[in-house]
Amino acid sequence: MADDKVQIIDDEEVITLFDEDNNPMDFYEVAVVEYEGELYALLQPAEEIEGIAEDEVLIFRIGEGEAGGEGDEEEDYFYPVEDEAVQEAVFEEYLRASADEECDGDCAGCGAPCDEKEDK
Repeated sequence: MADDKVQIIDDEEVITLFDEDNNPMDFYEVAVVEYEGELYALLQPAEEIEGIAEDEVLIFRIGEGEAGGEGDEEEDYFYPVEDEAVQEAVFEEYLRASADEECDGDCAGCGAPCDEKEDK
């Protein structure tokens, strides 16, 4: 079972972000991780993007803002995380939760860090 602070996304919903030149870039949302009171999205390229490996994930902090359009609905905004310590901590939370999900609570032999969780 996944940690309650990590939501692993199974569908292949595409999120389109725009670079500094307003070029669209499509990503799959791999997971959403709560870390120190903030939400972070782990995004993987849906198509080849120069400078990003096919199996690489990018970590973005999720923030809310007003769309500014009719109805003024709240929208999620994705802010790149440049702090390497935060990137590593968020990715570790994701790895821990995905390992727990793979072995479905029975950690014998799957290599999941379940022993560490029992010590906490």
